[in-house]
Amino acid sequence: MVKRRTVLWGLLGVAIASCRPSSSFPLRVKLLARSVPSQVLKAFNRQTPAQFDPASTLADIYQQLQRWQSPLPITQPLWRRLLPIAGPKTEDTNIQTVDTHLVTLSDPWLDHAIRHQLIQPLPALSFVDMLPETWQSLLRRDQDGQSELWAVPYRVQGLMIAYQKPMFKASTKAITKWADLWRPELAGRIAMPNQPRLVASIVLKALGYSANDEAALAQDDVQEQLSALYRQVRVFDSEDHLKALVNEDVWLAVGWSGDILATLVRYRKLGMVHPQEGTVLTTDLWVAPANADFTDATQAWMEFCWEPAMATQISVSTYGLSPLFFLPGSTVPEQLPQETALMPDHSEVLLPLSNRGQTLLSDLFNVDLLPE
Repeated sequence: MVKRRTVLWGLLGVAIASCRPSSSFPLRVKLLARSVPSQVLKAFNRQTPAQFDPASTLADIYQQLQRWQSPLPITQPLWRRLLPIAGPKTEDTNIQTVDTHLVTLSDPWLDHAIRHQLIQPLPALSFVDMLPETWQSLLRRDQDGQSELWAVPYRVQGLMIAYQKPMFKASTKAITKWADLWRPELAGRIAMPNQPRLVASIVLKALGYSANDEAALAQDDVQEQLSALYRQVRVFDSEDHLKALVNEDVWLAVGWSGDILATLVRYRKLGMVHPQEGTVLTTDLWVAPANADFTDATQAWMEFCWEPAMATQISVSTYGLSPLFFLPGSTVPEQLPQETALMPDHSEVLLPLSNRGQTLLSDLFNVDLLPE
């Protein structure tokens, strides 16, 4: 069991590292809080001084990427505003200096960041090339995985189902698969993230399609089952879907494995299941802000996260799974829960949608076709 004192010291270490003068660090990383354990940060710091700046949410990190590339108003000093002095005119905006080598993003944010030129391609990295072809399409954003590398993965989560154990005793059949979400007794007792791609993926998996089958998005059975699922769900909320489960407002919730496992540690009345049809994945990624320098320390950090001991620590401590364990022939650490250990063999990477796929997804969620 992790002691409170251990956690506090770990957070203190991150805070101390963040407060040192940034100019003294060959590597500066803005990462999603709790996505890399403090033991890994400290281990890297012993060999290379680095500044790790934790952010509470991916939205906070994305907004920082935008600020680095967007002009910001300049606030004149008080004396200058009270005592105007004639002189050459200056622009009333500026662009923040990019002072960070890497940041965390997740795959749903990647396309938008590339389109808006918030991040830059990474150099070729041999350890990433070992990942299967579907991963290459995710990281390189094309159909054949041959274009520029935009991101390096370090933590993976799977979409799973958490449920209230007391509600599924002998009198109520256990939840085992995505198709169970359509059971009549669960109407109005389900919560899930408000993310159309994920909802569509659940429908596709329940019907036996691939989550990446774009053509299936136009099938009548997919539209019918999506409408039926909407009638079943009480809460569509990307932030508070698990809170609704904890508060017993719903009987079960769909969410990411890392979030669910962390919640189960605190609430023993909850259980979770890896659906029989398999799951879909989301991945925390290292990306380089536009105009950031790519240094030897930058590459060393990404490689460090893939070292077996560090990959195991990330997997065990953050309730996720390192991409190292998705390599052919790799063995998942025994310390991981069974539901997490199943991910490499029973999951799909959500690939980028083509323009036609994006149109089909939009049409599928046409508000006129869905119930109120």
